[in-house]
Amino acid sequence: MANEPAPNLAAVIKTARATITPETRPIPKPEPDEIVVRNYAIAGNPADWKLQSAVSYITKYPIVLGSDGCGVVHAVGSSVTKFKPGDRVTGFADVIISNKIDHGAWQTYTVLHEIATLKIPEFMSFEEGSTFPMAYATAASAFFVNLQLPRPTGQVERSDKAMLIWGGASAVGSASIQLAKQLGYKVFTTASPKHHQYLKSFGASALFDYRDPDVASKIVEEAKSSGVKLDIGFDSIAENDTAKVSADILTATAGSSARLALAMPWPEKHPKPTDVQLLDVMAALLFTKYADTGSWFFNDYLPDALEKGLFVPSPPVEIVDGGIEAAQEVFDRMKAGVSGKKLVVKVP
Repeated sequence: MANEPAPNLAAVIKTARATITPETRPIPKPEPDEIVVRNYAIAGNPADWKLQSAVSYITKYPIVLGSDGCGVVHAVGSSVTKFKPGDRVTGFADVIISNKIDHGAWQTYTVLHEIATLKIPEFMSFEEGSTFPMAYATAASAFFVNLQLPRPTGQVERSDKAMLIWGGASAVGSASIQLAKQLGYKVFTTASPKHHQYLKSFGASALFDYRDPDVASKIVEEAKSSGVKLDIGFDSIAENDTAKVSADILTATAGSSARLALAMPWPEKHPKPTDVQLLDVMAALLFTKYADTGSWFFNDYLPDALEKGLFVPSPPVEIVDGGIEAAQEVFDRMKAGVSGKKLVVKVP
């Protein structure tokens, strides 16, 4: 039949730490507040390989991982009002929270909650649309839940406010830079020098090489000489010593008024700073405890901002051949280290 739906090929992990096994699963059916999306592109996320390697976060197997898929609405639940079959959408797949196999992005059909879904502009490709749901969910949670920043008004005004974003070339970092720009912040960020010009185009004001042994003192010097108030930060990487370095910078520039949002928990090997308020970012809170903020951001603000060109999908896409069957290759490449690009597969 011409209208027969494609089979649901999935990248299944059968037991903890197991290698991916591609296999066909039933096409899921939505609960009342859910949407089933037929993915045409799926993006890798560092959380994918970390969850595959861990034993504590995923409690139910078999499982399909993945947070970032983009495609067309296949079916909607009875209470869904903002989407209909045929809509071009992307969204945050919540398998990390739910541990439900149907809620992972690495399959042809993924279940999304209405609150975590957004329409993409007609000019945006599915590949581009797959790059940012988790990144913007994380950035928005850091900004509007943890740091409690005011929502953007649409008018960007110059100010003496500044923000430190560690890891600007990452998906979360580049999303955070663009969001901070809309809030009127001067952005201090770190990245490999080869990415500096690219990040300037998003609105980063002061860029520093994260490998420079003097990076912390240079950021402090720049903040003090430019006369800005650098008292908040977001460590979008939170690996190795990045959290400590970020906290040291804010201690020097703001003292006891400093606040630092962290994408990962503070490393146990370092004593927690006494002068900096540490805030653990959980993207999931945007769709649970702070659902009003999540609905505003994903269903209303972000699609409008994308349509107006206020945000650009980033980092640049690299297509990995092989579709869903290449999922393990994507996981392995991310584990080995990927800089300044997003690995994406097409789903035929």
